[in-house]
Amino acid sequence: MADHIDNFYRHMGVYGICVSDERILVIRKRLGPYTGKYDLPGGRLEAMESLEQGMIREFREETGYAVQKLHNIGACDFSVIWKLPNNTVENLHHIAILYKVAIDSEETTAPIESFDGQDSDGAVWLALDEVTSNNSSPLVLQAREWLHTGTIPVESGAFDYTAST
Repeated sequence: MADHIDNFYRHMGVYGICVSDERILVIRKRLGPYTGKYDLPGGRLEAMESLEQGMIREFREETGYAVQKLHNIGACDFSVIWKLPNNTVENLHHIAILYKVAIDSEETTAPIESFDGQDSDGAVWLALDEVTSNNSSPLVLQAREWLHTGTIPVESGAFDYTAST
């Protein structure tokens, strides 16, 4: 048990689920445990930022789209074990506050912002039937579940990415 506590990190953030024509808007992840996978746009809040303000900012930064409407649908959490770039293993407790996001998909998008720590390598409209555990983060899998059932899983999941990184 001590190994899990020695390199433990908790991350809480806001994430948006945006769907159009049986496709979900995702980002290509370039940092963190989901590097190389599709992930939901979103992330941590900045100082004095509300949940909604953070969602609007993160969505624009990572996808280039402006949010027109937000609806909070709930929260989920899961644990992730992954290797840091220095090969140490980190145990991450990821808490996600999820929003249904509406955008104008005909809108001309702003360029993806480039800044230190930017983890989006661009936005992609991914067909829902192409979402798999091999190509998508746990957040995208949670979003797919919510889209199919209308509920967010209550049980916390566990994901081990130490073999794939």
